[in-house]
Amino acid sequence: MSQRRRRRSRDVALVAVPMLAFAFTACGGDNDTAYCVDQSDRIVENRNCDDDAVRGGSSFFWLYGASALSGNRYVPGTRLKGGDRVAASNIAENARRGGFGSSGSSKASGVGRAAASHSSGGG
Repeated sequence: MSQRRRRRSRDVALVAVPMLAFAFTACGGDNDTAYCVDQSDRIVENRNCDDDAVRGGSSFFWLYGASALSGNRYVPGTRLKGGDRVAASNIAENARRGGFGSSGSSKASGVGRAAASHSSGGG
């Protein structure tokens, strides 16, 4: 009897894991990209947001879930539309959205950073 009960528990777990993974993905658990932008929503180097976070400034922002105004090129100077703009100095919000922004010691250059997306829909 113990063996039958153990097998049944394992079967339930094997069914539950894919269902939980699907639910997590459907609720915005996938990855997005955040872009460092200036006050005109034009992409700038990531180090600008890192430096701004250290200085506590408000000149640069991380833009989550935005898209390019024309084409699919995400290079410095590209203007973005939509998305959620968060001040680079708002360390708590940036950490909540993707884990970066909690330390300005990274001087990583480049465009865009992976960030966990958080949809506002129910999930």
